Amino acid sequence: MSDLFQQESPLVQIELGETVGNAPLIEEKPFLGYVNLRGRSDNTKFLAGTLKVLGCEPPTIANTVIESGDYRIYWLGPDEWLIVTPAGRQGQLKAELLSAMKDAFCSVVDNSSGLTMIHISGEHAAALLSTDCPLDLHPREFKLGQCAQTRLAKAGMTLSPLPDNSGFEVIIRRSFADYLLLWLQEAAIAFE
Repeated sequence: MSDLFQQESPLVQIELGETVGNAPLIEEKPFLGYVNLRGRSDNTKFLAGTLKVLGCEPPTIANTVIESGDYRIYWLGPDEWLIVTPAGRQGQLKAELLSAMKDAFCSVVDNSSGLTMIHISGEHAAALLSTDCPLDLHPREFKLGQCAQTRLAKAGMTLSPLPDNSGFEVIIRRSFADYLLLWLQEAAIAFE
């Protein structure tokens, strides 16, 4: 009966992690936690709560991402952030945020079951994404510490350079993950 509730990656049936020639490496980072946070960045109770729990205030500059301890915090809008946590930590984070901001107007939602992350790295990672992503991904335009909500192959995603600047991380809805991964693998053939 416990198998009924076994956690499974949306990409469990797709082979990942191998490259041919100069093709970018495509890897899923499964089971991370994704907590959506909404609140007003000018509300002192909201900011105090985030500082207490996250160790920092959420970024207020559009399209930026910051790291604080084990968390990566993505600016999604003037009153919305996505917090990526290590696997299994999202429930604790949600509870801590709600407790710390009990008197602040805010929303904290665990979206972990609906999202996954794909890393695309290697010399041609930007070129692969550029085949159908409208952003200019050159490092002089899309820099470390930035993020953007955009699309790739008609699938909506949140995109950011990897912290070590070796490629990109793509946060995508689970329901589009296998479609996007198969699209990426087919597009990567041009770089082999």
